[in-house]
Amino acid sequence: LVAGGNWTDTPKEDIYSGVVGMDTIRLGFTIAAMNDLDVCATDIGNAFLYGKTKEKVYVIAGPEFGELEGQRLVIDKGLYGLKTSAARFHEHLATKLRRLGFKPTLADTDFWIRKCGDHYEYIATYVDDLLVYSKDCQTIIDEIEKDYILKGTGRPEYYLGGDVDHLDDQWEKQGIRVALS
Repeated sequence: LVAGGNWTDTPKEDIYSGVVGMDTIRLGFTIAAMNDLDVCATDIGNAFLYGKTKEKVYVIAGPEFGELEGQRLVIDKGLYGLKTSAARFHEHLATKLRRLGFKPTLADTDFWIRKCGDHYEYIATYVDDLLVYSKDCQTIIDEIEKDYILKGTGRPEYYLGGDVDHLDDQWEKQGIRVALS
Protein backbone atom coordinates (compact mmCIF):
# COMPACT_ATOMS: atom_id res chain seq x y z
CA LEU A 1 0.00 0.00 0.00
CA VAL A 2 1.34 3.42 -0.98
CA ALA A 3 -0.37 6.42 0.55
CA GLY A 4 -1.06 9.54 -1.49
CA GLY A 5 1.31 11.84 0.38
CA ASN A 6 1.57 13.95 -2.75
CA TRP A 7 -1.96 15.14 -1.99
CA THR A 8 -1.05 16.50 1.44
CA ASP A 9 0.52 19.84 2.30
CA THR A 10 4.25 19.79 2.98
CA PRO A 11 4.79 20.09 6.76
CA LYS A 12 6.98 22.86 8.19
CA GLU A 13 9.06 20.27 10.06
CA ASP A 14 11.80 18.05 8.66
CA ILE A 15 10.26 15.22 6.67
CA TYR A 16 13.34 13.13 5.91
CA SER A 17 15.13 10.34 7.68
CA GLY A 18 18.80 10.93 8.25
CA VAL A 19 21.18 8.56 6.51
CA VAL A 20 24.73 7.56 7.35
CA GLY A 21 27.37 8.77 4.93
CA MET A 22 29.36 6.37 2.75
CA ASP A 23 32.61 7.75 4.17
CA THR A 24 31.32 6.91 7.63
CA ILE A 25 30.55 3.34 6.53
CA ARG A 26 34.14 2.99 5.34
CA LEU A 27 35.36 4.44 8.62
CA GLY A 28 33.17 1.94 10.49
CA PHE A 29 34.75 -0.98 8.65
CA THR A 30 38.19 0.45 9.42
CA ILE A 31 37.35 0.82 13.11
CA ALA A 32 35.98 -2.74 13.12
CA ALA A 33 39.17 -4.12 11.57
CA MET A 34 41.41 -2.20 13.99
CA ASN A 35 39.43 -3.31 17.04
CA ASP A 36 38.55 -6.88 16.03
CA LEU A 37 34.82 -6.13 15.80
CA ASP A 38 32.40 -8.22 13.78
CA VAL A 39 30.05 -6.51 11.35
CA CYS A 40 26.44 -7.58 10.89
CA ALA A 41 23.80 -6.11 8.58
CA THR A 42 20.05 -6.19 9.04
CA ASP A 43 16.98 -4.56 7.56
CA ILE A 44 13.92 -3.47 9.52
CA GLY A 45 10.81 -4.82 7.81
CA ASN A 46 7.82 -2.52 7.26
CA ALA A 47 9.79 0.23 8.97
CA PHE A 48 7.39 3.11 8.38
CA LEU A 49 4.59 1.32 10.24
CA TYR A 50 6.50 1.79 13.51
CA GLY A 51 6.16 5.57 13.49
CA LYS A 52 2.92 7.48 13.98
CA THR A 53 2.03 9.94 11.28
CA LYS A 54 1.30 13.57 12.09
CA GLU A 55 -0.37 14.06 8.73
CA LYS A 56 -4.16 14.16 8.60
CA VAL A 57 -4.90 11.34 6.17
CA TYR A 58 -7.80 8.96 5.73
CA VAL A 59 -8.89 6.19 3.40
CA ILE A 60 -12.31 5.04 2.35
CA ALA A 61 -12.62 1.42 3.40
CA GLY A 62 -12.97 -1.12 0.62
CA PRO A 63 -14.78 -4.47 0.70
CA GLU A 64 -11.83 -6.09 2.52
CA PHE A 65 -12.91 -4.15 5.64
CA GLY A 66 -16.24 -5.99 5.84
CA GLU A 67 -18.93 -4.02 7.64
CA LEU A 68 -16.70 -0.90 7.64
CA GLU A 69 -16.78 -0.74 3.82
CA GLY A 70 -17.43 2.78 2.58
CA GLN A 71 -16.50 4.46 5.87
CA ARG A 72 -13.61 6.90 6.28
CA LEU A 73 -10.77 5.47 8.34
CA VAL A 74 -8.08 7.74 9.78
CA ILE A 75 -4.52 6.55 9.19
CA ASP A 76 -2.55 6.52 12.44
CA LYS A 77 0.72 4.85 11.38
CA GLY A 78 3.28 6.02 8.89
CA LEU A 79 2.87 4.53 5.43
CA TYR A 80 5.15 4.44 2.45
CA GLY A 81 4.22 7.51 0.43
CA LEU A 82 3.32 9.86 3.27
CA LYS A 83 5.68 12.82 3.48
CA THR A 84 6.61 12.47 7.14
CA SER A 85 6.82 8.67 7.43
CA ALA A 86 10.60 8.49 7.10
CA ALA A 87 11.14 11.18 9.74
CA ARG A 88 8.68 9.53 12.16
CA PHE A 89 10.44 6.18 11.76
CA HIS A 90 13.84 7.84 12.25
CA GLU A 91 12.57 9.30 15.56
CA HIS A 92 11.25 5.88 16.64
CA LEU A 93 14.55 4.14 15.86
CA ALA A 94 16.59 6.90 17.54
CA THR A 95 14.54 6.44 20.72
CA LYS A 96 15.23 2.69 20.65
CA LEU A 97 18.98 3.17 20.11
CA ARG A 98 19.16 5.69 22.96
CA ARG A 99 17.38 3.21 25.27
CA LEU A 100 20.09 0.69 24.35
CA GLY A 101 22.74 3.19 25.45
CA PHE A 102 23.85 4.40 22.02
CA LYS A 103 24.45 8.07 21.23
CA PRO A 104 24.83 9.67 17.82
CA THR A 105 28.43 10.59 17.04
CA LEU A 106 29.38 14.20 16.42
CA ALA A 107 30.92 13.32 13.05
CA ASP A 108 27.75 11.68 11.66
CA THR A 109 24.49 11.66 13.59
CA ASP A 110 23.46 8.40 11.91
CA PHE A 111 26.56 6.60 13.22
CA TRP A 112 25.77 5.60 16.80
CA ILE A 113 28.28 4.71 19.52
CA ARG A 114 28.25 3.20 23.01
CA LYS A 115 30.97 2.20 25.44
CA CYS A 116 31.12 -1.53 26.13
CA GLY A 117 33.74 -2.36 28.73
CA ASP A 118 37.16 -1.93 27.13
CA HIS A 119 35.87 -1.08 23.64
CA TYR A 120 33.10 0.71 21.77
CA GLU A 121 30.23 -0.64 19.70
CA TYR A 122 28.66 1.15 16.73
CA ILE A 123 25.50 1.12 14.65
CA ALA A 124 25.21 2.80 11.27
CA THR A 125 21.65 3.64 10.17
CA TYR A 126 20.48 4.27 6.62
CA VAL A 127 16.72 4.67 7.07
CA ASP A 128 15.78 1.02 7.84
CA ASP A 129 19.12 -0.60 6.96
CA LEU A 130 21.50 -1.13 9.88
CA LEU A 131 25.14 -2.14 10.19
CA VAL A 132 26.18 -3.28 13.66
CA TYR A 133 29.88 -3.20 14.57
CA SER A 134 30.50 -5.18 17.76
CA LYS A 135 32.35 -8.10 19.36
CA ASP A 136 28.87 -9.56 19.93
CA CYS A 137 26.59 -8.35 17.13
CA GLN A 138 23.88 -10.91 17.87
CA THR A 139 23.16 -9.52 21.35
CA ILE A 140 22.52 -6.08 19.84
CA ILE A 141 20.45 -7.58 17.01
CA ASP A 142 18.38 -9.51 19.58
CA GLU A 143 17.67 -6.28 21.50
CA ILE A 144 16.60 -4.47 18.33
CA GLU A 145 14.44 -7.43 17.34
CA LYS A 146 12.40 -7.00 20.53
CA ASP A 147 10.83 -3.93 18.89
CA TYR A 148 11.23 -4.54 15.16
CA ILE A 149 10.77 -7.30 12.62
CA LEU A 150 14.20 -7.84 11.09
CA LYS A 151 15.06 -9.46 7.78
CA GLY A 152 18.23 -10.24 5.90
CA THR A 153 20.29 -10.38 9.07
CA GLY A 154 23.84 -11.59 8.65
CA ARG A 155 27.29 -10.83 7.40
CA PRO A 156 27.03 -7.93 4.92
CA GLU A 157 27.71 -8.85 1.30
CA TYR A 158 26.23 -5.74 -0.28
CA TYR A 159 25.52 -2.38 1.35
CA LEU A 160 24.44 0.98 -0.05
CA GLY A 161 25.23 0.14 -3.64
CA GLY A 162 28.58 -1.52 -3.04
CA ASP A 163 29.89 -5.01 -2.55
CA VAL A 164 31.39 -6.01 0.78
CA ASP A 165 33.96 -8.68 -0.08
CA HIS A 166 35.29 -10.86 2.73
CA LEU A 167 38.80 -11.74 1.62
CA ASP A 168 40.58 -15.07 1.76
CA ASP A 169 43.43 -16.22 4.00
CA GLN A 170 46.11 -14.79 1.70
CA TRP A 171 44.83 -11.27 2.37
CA GLU A 172 44.07 -11.91 6.04
CA LYS A 173 47.74 -12.84 6.64
CA GLN A 174 48.48 -9.24 5.65
CA GLY A 175 45.85 -7.91 8.06
CA ILE A 176 43.29 -7.19 5.34
CA ARG A 177 39.90 -8.84 5.85
CA VAL A 178 37.34 -6.80 3.93
CA ALA A 179 37.26 -4.92 0.66
CA LEU A 180 34.55 -2.43 -0.30
CA SER A 181 33.73 -1.85 -3.94
